[in-house]
Amino acid sequence: MENRKAIIALVLICIIWGTTYLFLKIGVNNMDPFFFSGIRQVSAGVILLLLLKIMRKYDGISRKQLIHQSIAGILMITLGNGLVAYAEVVIPSSIAAIICATMPVWVGMINVFTPGSVKLSKIGYFAIVIGIAGVMWLFSDSIDDFGNVHYLAGIFVTLLATVAWIGGSYILRSGSMNYNPFVNTSIQMIVGGLGLFIASWIMGESYHFSVTFEGWFALIYLILIGSLVAMASYSYALKHLPMQIVSIYAYINPVVAIVLGWVFLGESMTPSMLGACLVIVMSVVLLNLPMSKKSKVGYELG
Repeated sequence: MENRKAIIALVLICIIWGTTYLFLKIGVNNMDPFFFSGIRQVSAGVILLLLLKIMRKYDGISRKQLIHQSIAGILMITLGNGLVAYAEVVIPSSIAAIICATMPVWVGMINVFTPGSVKLSKIGYFAIVIGIAGVMWLFSDSIDDFGNVHYLAGIFVTLLATVAWIGGSYILRSGSMNYNPFVNTSIQMIVGGLGLFIASWIMGESYHFSVTFEGWFALIYLILIGSLVAMASYSYALKHLPMQIVSIYAYINPVVAIVLGWVFLGESMTPSMLGACLVIVMSVVLLNLPMSKKSKVGYELG
């Protein structure tokens, strides 16, 4: 019975985290990106913290934990999620999703040059090569768009978001295991969300906006489903299924994002894009094979 529930939880993760790019695109078409993302993250973090208090699962926050999780929140939420939202103003949600899916490729490249890190096998090196080839193939399909400085900036910002997310992930690995993961996540969301409000102010975003029904629906969906339900499902699946099984969500998410972007937003879905996505997913699968029991991914960038 628990296995069946865990599989349902995994299916939810595969679908929900693939939909976040679509709803993020809808959201930033209604509100400025940093402000929209700030509302999402702070709301989700506060709701999660209140639920923990009600369920008596909140056992306090130490100063060390607060500092540690705040740094991770700034890197992963303010810079990671915030920059993806900023990029989706000018690039398709499907392109953002595929770029974010390449994160394990960049982690593998960083490990090559980092002393004491997990060393790659020959398969790992091959995976990095085909991953980079997949990225080049993806961009070759939209080479004409590179003449648009805003599009080019969106691509660069999304790549920067993956680097920030990787940095936050390394911070988390260094000392989060002794704390309640839900408390950790709530701190990351709240602090990272406050950072997004600061970024919104620095960027001079407008707070005079007219939000459509779709915009409000996207915000509520991302708060309740994209953040809270997905995170609870991920934690449940991780508890009852092997990590290598749970990690398949990373391969399915970009495909879901491409299809939804095509169906609901009219974004292009060319054979080259699908081929590039397949190559990138293959590289991620190969990279995860030798490290599946060591690699832990806890959230989605979108």
